[in-house]
Amino acid sequence: MEKQFLQIVRNKVSRDERAAFFAGLENDSEKKKAFMAFQKMWVVNNMAHKSTSITLKKANFSKFWRETRQPALFHICQYVSGIAAVFLVALLVSKFIFPSLWQQASETMVFMTPKGNISQVTLKDGSTIWLNSLSKATITTYSSRKVKVILEGEAFFDVVHDDSREFLVQTGIYQLLDRGTQFNVNYNIEKQQLTLALLDGAIEFRREEEALLKDLKPGTMFDFNMETHKVITSKVDREFVTAWKDGKFVFVNKTLGEIAKELEEWYDVKFVFKDKSVKEQVFSGVIKRRTSMEHLLKVLRLSSKMNYSIENKDDGSCVIYFE
Repeated sequence: MEKQFLQIVRNKVSRDERAAFFAGLENDSEKKKAFMAFQKMWVVNNMAHKSTSITLKKANFSKFWRETRQPALFHICQYVSGIAAVFLVALLVSKFIFPSLWQQASETMVFMTPKGNISQVTLKDGSTIWLNSLSKATITTYSSRKVKVILEGEAFFDVVHDDSREFLVQTGIYQLLDRGTQFNVNYNIEKQQLTLALLDGAIEFRREEEALLKDLKPGTMFDFNMETHKVITSKVDREFVTAWKDGKFVFVNKTLGEIAKELEEWYDVKFVFKDKSVKEQVFSGVIKRRTSMEHLLKVLRLSSKMNYSIENKDDGSCVIYFE
């Protein structure tokens, strides 16, 4: 929006265009909300910089004044109230005097997915985010210039790329910068493990402003240990990576102990291994997540020599014993 303001101040639009723009503020609640946010930002900037010298302020203002045309400032006053015109001019001046504090109006939304559920979020630009069970995404949109997603857990991103907008996924102190892509991110906070599967497009992996990985190719997956900084790359099995999003369990040479942990998070049950050797049995297969716990246990029993029993506790919880 500030580009439109600058066009008006520099007298690079017609009188009718200028009138239509400010009239549009009254008809567009989003633009009006952003304009009011800009006004507040200017006030904050001035309150925080009272110590700035008068000489520096005058020098910056002179630079601003030389790059604008005085008649345009008066044309603005014809179509907005006096106080709005003052805020507008002051806002533009503040961009030159305090460039480091110039920010876009922001909006933050928090999405959480409980056990046994998968949720889907579609952003205004058409980008879609799927959240796996027990995952959380804090999404902040900075006008149309930047989208930042703080992720805890697992999510699949289908991002509509825009060269004029920055799309960031934050996992701890690390960031994934989208370059127009589909990718799956699994951030395990307890293990300090990050797994990224790039299915299409490009991704830049970085810590703060330092790029750690730029040339990751589509069809590549990497596991990154945040404590040891060890990276393991491999090829992506698309069906395996997106199985959870498509409502499936895919087990490829997984031990029953590993499978049990995944089932605990989905079905909200507790597994206890009475026979430790059963825990190391290996399984492979595809099962729909809509499958009942009882049916899934029967499938596992048919594929192995183990038995199980189910105990329903008085507090409503469920414990399954493998023998």
